[in-house]
Amino acid sequence: MFIGYRTLKTAVAAALAMWIAEQMKLDYYVFAAIIAILSIQATRKKSIRSSYERIMASILAIGIGFLIFEVVGYRPVALALYFILFLPLTQRLRLQDGFITSVVILTHLYTARQLNLAIFLNEVYLILIGVGVGLLVNMYMPSLDRVITERRQQIDKRIAALFFEVAAAIETGRINHHSLTLEETERLLREGKDASLKRMGNAIGRRNDDEDYSYFRMREQQFELLRGIVRNVDDLVLIVDEGKKVADLFRTIGDNVRPEADASLFLQELADLLATFRASPLPTTREEFEVRSALLHMLQETEQYLQLKQRFVAKSEEIKHRRGKRTK
Repeated sequence: MFIGYRTLKTAVAAALAMWIAEQMKLDYYVFAAIIAILSIQATRKKSIRSSYERIMASILAIGIGFLIFEVVGYRPVALALYFILFLPLTQRLRLQDGFITSVVILTHLYTARQLNLAIFLNEVYLILIGVGVGLLVNMYMPSLDRVITERRQQIDKRIAALFFEVAAAIETGRINHHSLTLEETERLLREGKDASLKRMGNAIGRRNDDEDYSYFRMREQQFELLRGIVRNVDDLVLIVDEGKKVADLFRTIGDNVRPEADASLFLQELADLLATFRASPLPTTREEFEVRSALLHMLQETEQYLQLKQRFVAKSEEIKHRRGKRTK
């Protein structure tokens, strides 16, 4: 049975928080473990945000709960009134993650049927211990650099393979259905994007200008265009002279899928090819018309593909420039 690192962190945080609270002889010391468990989030930023919401909501709950109990009394109707007032308040103040914690604190006050300095400090210590231990343990996050690098390389290889296969189909008329390649590429894109988002969430104090995330977003958009190119392969019912030039362009693009490759050269070559298409004699048969129409649509999709690449390179340079300014 495989035990993930998040499960281990949760177990360590819960045990450590409860032990500290118990050593301090706090009432309801088990509650510190619950807070620590809730503080273990998918990323450091989420953990910090969640902890902030719990602390603020808990302090607010002590004050509002005490006022309601003093006015209404320690009765079930006071709890109902608390829920009616406090739940909308946490939503308005964006403290939703702290609602459950605040409810538990309220039950402590209800059980004690009073609020004095000792009870107040007991609840504050429980909150600080649970949040503090949870944050401390959650600061450990495994590096995602290797996963991201691998996904980028795998995606580039599959996109290049698709261009080569489409080029072969144009020249030979033999159609290879790429459903498996497309599904695999889609899975890799999803995994890579998720990993880059997690790394951004773990990078405390950094802006969300991660180049890898921009890369996966670009590839996602390009992937949808590639789907359209592959769909047009089914319309290649015969081989035409213009197909050889399109196939050569696709192979050239496939050889230069790497992110840093300059797309402007290929855009110029594509523009020249489109001009040649327009200057060519009109098709004489329906089959020839359908094939040339499919090829033209492929080129238009490819043009958008290359434009996305060009924008990505420009954005990457902008990100590097901003980072260079920040390090000076």
